[in-house]
Amino acid sequence: MLLQAIANRPEYSDRETANLSDIALNRVHDAIYLIDCDLRIKYVNDKACELLGYSREAFSRLSFSSIDPELRDDDVFALWWKLSVRPEGITFTSHHAGHNGELIPVEISCVGYDQRGEEHILCIVHDVRELRRQKEQQRLREKQMNMVVENSPDLILRFDLNTRCLYANPAVQNWFGVSEQEIHHKPLTESVPKGDVGLSFFKLVSKTLVDEKGAEDELTLQRYGRKRTLHVRCVPEYDLAGKMVSVLAVGRDITPIRQTEEELRAAHQQLRMLAQNFEQDREAERKQLARDIHDELGQHLTSLRTGLSLLAMRAGQPLAGQREQLDNLMGLVDSTIQVVRDVSTRLRPNVLNLGLIPALEWLRDRFNKDGGCRCILVAPDESAVNLDEATLTAAFRVVQESLTNVARHASASTVYIIVKPQPDTITIEVVDNGKGFNAARVRKNAFGLPGIQERARMLNGEATIVSARGKGTRVRLSFPLPGSRSQTCGDKHKGE
Repeated sequence: MLLQAIANRPEYSDRETANLSDIALNRVHDAIYLIDCDLRIKYVNDKACELLGYSREAFSRLSFSSIDPELRDDDVFALWWKLSVRPEGITFTSHHAGHNGELIPVEISCVGYDQRGEEHILCIVHDVRELRRQKEQQRLREKQMNMVVENSPDLILRFDLNTRCLYANPAVQNWFGVSEQEIHHKPLTESVPKGDVGLSFFKLVSKTLVDEKGAEDELTLQRYGRKRTLHVRCVPEYDLAGKMVSVLAVGRDITPIRQTEEELRAAHQQLRMLAQNFEQDREAERKQLARDIHDELGQHLTSLRTGLSLLAMRAGQPLAGQREQLDNLMGLVDSTIQVVRDVSTRLRPNVLNLGLIPALEWLRDRFNKDGGCRCILVAPDESAVNLDEATLTAAFRVVQESLTNVARHASASTVYIIVKPQPDTITIEVVDNGKGFNAARVRKNAFGLPGIQERARMLNGEATIVSARGKGTRVRLSFPLPGSRSQTCGDKHKGE
């Protein structure tokens, strides 16, 4: 044994063996003492000197009872010796006094050691100050965590592998009006509300137990006569060996969030309905105004021109001045009639009454005449697209607004209007090869693009605007055809 060469070093001639043993014991991280029956210290390693602050010579003059004061009691000493000399030895905790008077907490393992027929005790002493400090920190962290859990507004529960409740924080007890004793170690089937909510929660915990993965869901239940929504997440918990030992469930009351979302959706829906109603009223007003201007004012002006013509024809031999005045009046009437027609067209072109494709053809021709660049319409036969009046008008206005933007801002040489009808939907694209723009830098007071998107929403559709500097702009409007399945579903959702 290593200690055999150390215990009585003066009696040994083989100094190399003694030195080798000493080196080996000094490599041990714990302090080592060899104590005889009179509590004299026969040997210490370097770690013991480092631990207590004594030199080896100082240790040789000390009694082990001066280091471990508990051994000064004869009864304690006798019991310690008796237990230490057993084959299995003894392990216990104590405090050793250092050179500076500090009491150092240690864990001591003692075992009997026979040296030439004389009984000794070999003590291996482990400094547990760092361990105690870590345990104290761990206890502090656990205490702090317990404070967080105990005062958390979230519902926190822990279940064992048999779904018995191991812990429920006060929030759970307050929410369901139960005491900890009523749910502690109770099976999950007995500790949760009956019905769909309890079944859903049981499935959530069971899924976590089976899959060993996190699972989450939203549960709706009644509390004090009001509907509440809980977001519940279950996660597995493991021991140090990586074996799952429990399931932690955390529930958060998200009722205010869901209520806010519902209110926000209702507000948006109301805003869209108001905008749609406003747009419909405006279109109806435009239509009526166009009809009045065309039918009433146009008719009156036409009659006036007819009357003036007759007056000129009946004049026997009108003077030159009178003829010139009549000519001026008729020219003014002609101009007025043209203005009335232009205003009527701007308010609502009569070509809309013919359908989408003729309306887009008219828009193309107008743009080619006034827009400053070439406009090309790619569309199917007009009979392939049949829209009701509100849908036709909204789609026409989107294309009209897009072409207006091209004329004002794009500096394009060519713009395409592409109509792609499908069984349930229709897509209209306005694509130009102009200078494009950065969508993130559009002026806040520019309502053209938001107006296009709002019209698309009115159609239960979608408008996307894609553009980049130097790469032109593509406005894509897609919406369900009236009477299609997607249109019906959209109307149903809107009604809900």
